[in-house]
This record gives sequence, C-alpha cells and structure tokens, in this order.
Amino acid sequence: MDEGVFGRAAQERAIAEVEVEIARLCELLAEGLAMGLDEGREMVGGAMSEFLLEFFDLVRAKGSRPGMRGMITLPMMVHGAETGEPGPAAPIAVVHLLWWASARYLDDLTDAPGAPGADAGPKVLTALAVGSHLPARLLAGLPVPAATRAALGEELSRGWLDAVDGQLRDLTCRAAAATPQSVLHSYAGKTGAPYAMAAAAAACLAGADRDRVARWRAFGRSLGVLRQLVNDQRDLASGRHEDLANGTATYLLVQLLSALPAGRRREALALHAAARHSAAARAELTAWMLDDEVIDAYAASVAPLIERAHGLIDELGGEPGCVRELHGLVDETVGHMPRFRLAVA
Repeated sequence: MDEGVFGRAAQERAIAEVEVEIARLCELLAEGLAMGLDEGREMVGGAMSEFLLEFFDLVRAKGSRPGMRGMITLPMMVHGAETGEPGPAAPIAVVHLLWWASARYLDDLTDAPGAPGADAGPKVLTALAVGSHLPARLLAGLPVPAATRAALGEELSRGWLDAVDGQLRDLTCRAAAATPQSVLHSYAGKTGAPYAMAAAAAACLAGADRDRVARWRAFGRSLGVLRQLVNDQRDLASGRHEDLANGTATYLLVQLLSALPAGRRREALALHAAARHSAAARAELTAWMLDDEVIDAYAASVAPLIERAHGLIDELGGEPGCVRELHGLVDETVGHMPRFRLAVA
C-alpha cells in the first residue's frame, strides 16, 4: 500500500531527525553556542541543556514516547497537507517539544504538595527560558520573510497566553461550581493552546492565508482537548489518581456530577473533598467515575468533539496522504482512552 508523502515509515524518520536536532541543540546550549548564547551566557545555556536532557529521560522512563510522537508529527502533517512537503515544519516540531518540556515541569510544580524544594527557583527560571525565549530565538533565526517570522512569533505568544489562561482556570475551578462547558473551556487553553500553536505555526510557515491558519489553529485546539481527555482517563485507569489527589475538576468528574440527583451529588462532592488526603475515598470515587453507565454517557458527550476534529480536517483538505494521516492521528489519540467505547454515529 502506498503510504503517501508522510506515511508511518516517513514519520519515524522525521521523529528520529527531530530527536537528533534536539540532541544537537543540547550540545550547543551546553557550550553556550546556540542562538546567540555567546560568552558570558554559559550558565543559562548549560541549565537549559540539562533541563532538556532530564525531560527526555523522563519521557523514556514514563513510556510517553507515543505522546511525543504526536507532538512532533502534528505540525509536519499540517505543513504537508498545505504543501505536500512535511519536512520544512521540523523547526515547529522542535518548538512544540520545547514548549511541553517547560510546561511539564511548571505543571508538576503547581500540582506538588507542600512548599517547592530548594531547586525550584533555578528550575522555574530555566523552564521559562526553555519554553518561551529559546523557541522565540529559534523562530527568529528561520530563513523566512519578515511577515512570516512575525506571524510565527504571534502564534507562540498567543499559545502561551491562552495556555496560561486555561491553566489558571483549571487551578481555580472548584468541582461544585464547574460545568462540562467550563471544564472544556479550560482544556482548550491548558492543553489545546500548544497544539493550536503548533498547527497554526506550521500553516503560517507553509504560506497559508489567515483563514486557513485560523482553521488549522482550531483543529490543533480540538486535538489538544482530546489529548487532555485521554490524560484524565489514563490517570484514573492507571491507579495514579493524581487529579483526585490534587482536587482537579476533570471533565469526567463534572460529567458525573451533572448527571447525579442532589443527594448523590453531595456524596460525590464529599468524596472528592476527602480524596485529596484519602486513598480509600479516591478508590471509591474512581469506581463511580468508571461505572459502565457513566463511561457510556461520557463517550456520548465526547463523540461530538471527535467528530468536530475530523470535520475540520475534511473542511481544510489538502495533500491526500497527509489528510489521511491527520485523521489517523485523531483516531490514534482517542484510541488511547482506557475503557473508552466510541459512540460516534
């Protein structure tokens, strides 16, 4: 079967090339030679190099490479859909990974119980450099017209602001006051925004007009929301229960709460409050959330989000092989939901 311009073999080669580029970047940073980090900046370069190496060690240790694969291939598929050539979007894939390396650390820091450790201050500064200033320098150094460079910088800035907005909503949201719509709004920022940035930046780099860039941004955001839903459910199915321990109002929890009668809702909210400190409460509430009827209702509510992602791809069109792979990326994403039964018409 013809895999097209960006079939699985081509994707694996592209991922390997991006990983090599990241390794090369780490070496240059360690020597103070990357993107204007000249004499006198060895400290920040070395810190960023060490930070990135730790991130990729963690990815390997957690078995998170399938998720990283999607981060890399998304912008390349978008560029390929627009031009037939995925390869030129490799720098956007690097930027996307840098963003997530930074965000992963900052997110873990906000979720950690108690006061931050002694190394938190330097690492926060390094995370900000890795996720914002390093990508900005990478984009500024691309050999593209000034207007394209400005548009890429705008997408990076937009992605950061939208993601911070979503993360703040997530951190301040209380389960008793949350609605399914308010949770999806926060997800569209905290996880949707970086995927939106990656897709829109790739479209900008491909020379797409403003309307197509906006629609690619919407697709990336939809994909990011689906990725967050996967993360939520895997957290429960794995037994980690980090969201319950952090008191997070996830979409699945709020879907459950919205369907319960008043008395049972009060019981569920009491369990949610206790779950921050009680393994038994976490286990009991998890059983509620993974009940077959609850999961079926959840699947039905997620189905329109999946259909929207596929619909956006069909509306945008482009190089057939890359369009097919984008549909596959959506299906692969939702296929990682444990105990998830597709309810798409």
